[in-house]
Amino acid sequence: MTETITYCALTLAEYARLISYDECAFFGVSYDGQTQFDCRTLWTEAQRLAVWRALVQAQEMMEEELGYPLCPKWVTGQPTAYGDSRYVDTQEYRIHQTTRWGHVIAGGVRATATIEADALVNLAVEPATVGPITCTISNVAEVKVYHPTSGAEITPSSMTYAGGALTIYIPRCRLTETPNTTDDGVAYTDTAAFLDSVDVVRVYNDPSTNAVIVSPHTCDGACTQNGCAEYTQTACMYISDHRLGLVDVVPATYSSGWTRGGACLCSGEIVRLNYQAGLWNLDYTLKMALVRLAHSLMPEEPCQCTVTQRQWETDRKRPDVLTAERLNCPFGASEGAWFAYNALRPRRIVRMGGF
Repeated sequence: MTETITYCALTLAEYARLISYDECAFFGVSYDGQTQFDCRTLWTEAQRLAVWRALVQAQEMMEEELGYPLCPKWVTGQPTAYGDSRYVDTQEYRIHQTTRWGHVIAGGVRATATIEADALVNLAVEPATVGPITCTISNVAEVKVYHPTSGAEITPSSMTYAGGALTIYIPRCRLTETPNTTDDGVAYTDTAAFLDSVDVVRVYNDPSTNAVIVSPHTCDGACTQNGCAEYTQTACMYISDHRLGLVDVVPATYSSGWTRGGACLCSGEIVRLNYQAGLWNLDYTLKMALVRLAHSLMPEEPCQCTVTQRQWETDRKRPDVLTAERLNCPFGASEGAWFAYNALRPRRIVRMGGF
């Protein structure tokens, strides 16, 4: 893998489905009977990465316009090493706050726990299965599957959890051991070319860290002998409006739950907000908006299939005559950009508080 791929709003498998492309061909896998599909040219890893990068860029553009993430994202009060600064929320402290991002799910920070490393994959069935794995989870949406070597995320087609047992179903074509760098691809019947194990991880929200109220110097308001030192107080977030991101932030302590109150805070000036925000599911229109905007951002088609080439050509086309409104479209004047912008307009949220 040239880079670690993680998915959020739209997976590559779903992208292939939305453009009506044979999934195995998209992932560089050949099989008997593939000729029945109009679009069956085997994609290379470089071609898939080109689409993935365009989808990531399109997602970021759409989120800035909407005012909320298109999938659950963790927003932190401080930048992290190599983190995305877009998902940082530090503000002037007030009890009543408006979060930077809307559609707040819950206060907290991202946490992970290994469910099973090198979990065996049964390739004798289609889709391939992982498990049953004995574990305790609250929601299968928390379960993520990763390539054990590259760390790339693998998208299951479905998961079941019953009686403390988790079973994961993954189409074989999504489990190639090494992504193909040429259009020769790999044979579906060559089981040695596919993963025989994966890492299964729980990614969940840890509510023990909500907000942090900060005074930028020691509690007596004076600089110490060694310079100024910040004073902090933990605080909890009460969400009064999830969609708009309206929250109350009050000093509190956490021990198996939040208790209001805490040490004396002389003069809290800023607050660092930690929370999860975004949509759990996208409707078809938003998915197609992502696809078409991504196409408009790509300088050329990564695939030579005539059917999909027509889609890319349409999405990148600019009309000969542009209205003033279209000239001011923040995504550009192409057909794909215009479709995405119109899909987003009724879904935007407008809030007070500078966001």
